Amino acid sequence: MNFLVVTYHLPHPNSTATGRQVFGVWDAIRSLGHDVRAWAWGTPPAGLTPPEWVELRPFHDPGGWRRKPATLRRPRWGLAGAGWRLPTDVLAWAEEPESYPAIAAMPQRGLTLPHSAWLDALALRRITPAVVQSARAERFAARRSTCCVAFSDRVARADGSAQVVPVAQPLPVDALPLVEEPVALLIADWSWRPNEVARQRLLRWWPQVRSRLPEARLLLAGRGPGIRTDVPGVQQLGAVGDPVDVMRQAAVLAFPVPRTSGAKMKVLDAMAHGLPVVTTVGGREGVLAEPSGLAVARDDEFVEVLVDVLSDPARRRRMSAAGRLAVQQQHLPEQAARQRLELL
Repeated sequence: MNFLVVTYHLPHPNSTATGRQVFGVWDAIRSLGHDVRAWAWGTPPAGLTPPEWVELRPFHDPGGWRRKPATLRRPRWGLAGAGWRLPTDVLAWAEEPESYPAIAAMPQRGLTLPHSAWLDALALRRITPAVVQSARAERFAARRSTCCVAFSDRVARADGSAQVVPVAQPLPVDALPLVEEPVALLIADWSWRPNEVARQRLLRWWPQVRSRLPEARLLLAGRGPGIRTDVPGVQQLGAVGDPVDVMRQAAVLAFPVPRTSGAKMKVLDAMAHGLPVVTTVGGREGVLAEPSGLAVARDDEFVEVLVDVLSDPARRRRMSAAGRLAVQQQHLPEQAARQRLELL
C-alpha cells in the first residue's frame, strides 16, 4: 500500500513524544514493505534532520476575521489553506485532527485521535471557546474519515467511531540500572497544562513524602517555564538533552497527572527503560497490557504509594521487569503497525 501521512509533529526517534510515536508506527509500516511519505507542518525541535521519507514544510495559520465565518461550519480548517496538492493513488492519514483538512478531499483517509479535547477540558475544569472548537474539529474529522483510531477506550468512546490500537513504543535492548536510593523523577514539557498540574501536585505533596522518608529526593526536569520552590529535597534540572540521562539518576518516575485523556508517552517510555512508575489513573491510560509495571494510586493515596515504592528496592526490581514485559507484549512499533494495517 501507498501512504501519505500529514502530521504537525516531526516524525523522528528524537522528536517530541508524539513525534516519536508517529515515527515508530510509520517507520514500522515501511519496514513491512509499504511505501510511506510524510509531510510535517509544525516547527520541529532544534537540531533534528527529517528522515528521508519525511518532508518538513512548516505552516502557520494566519487566522483573522475573514476566517471566523468558515470556522463555524468547518472548525480548525486552517491547514486547508496550505495549498498542498496530494496524489490521488494513496491512502492519506492525518495524525491529529488539525491535520485532517489537508487530506479531506482524498477518497481514502485515516485519522488518529491522540486525545479528546472535551475530556481534557473536563479533567482540568477549563472549558473555553478554543476547547469547543477543538472538540468540534475532532468530531468533524472522525465522522468523515474512512478509518479512525485512538490509543485508549476512553477516547474511542468519546468519539464513538474510533477503534483502539496500541501506541508504538520501542524497547531498548537493556534496562536502565536500578537506583537504590529513594530518588523520584518528573520529566515533562511544562507548557502542557496536565504536566504543570502534575508538577504542582507533586510539590504540594512532597513535604509529606519527606516526613515519612527524610532521605528522599525529587528531580524536576524538562522544557518550558520553571517554577520557584523552596521545598526541601527538590532539585530542578531544567531542560535536558537526552531524557535517558536523567532517567538513569532516578529510582521511580512520579507522575500524579489529572485524568486527562490519551496515552501518556512518558509512562510507556519509562516502562520500556525499566524505570518503575507511580502514577494516577490518568497516567495508566493507553497502557494496553496488564499494568503490573505501574503503581496506580488515587490522588488521596499517592503519597503513601510513592513512599512504599521508594522504600522497597525489591518491589522496584519486580516493577522494572514487568514494565518492560508489558511494552514487549503490546506496544512494540511492529505490533502497532500490524494492528493499524489490519483495520485497513
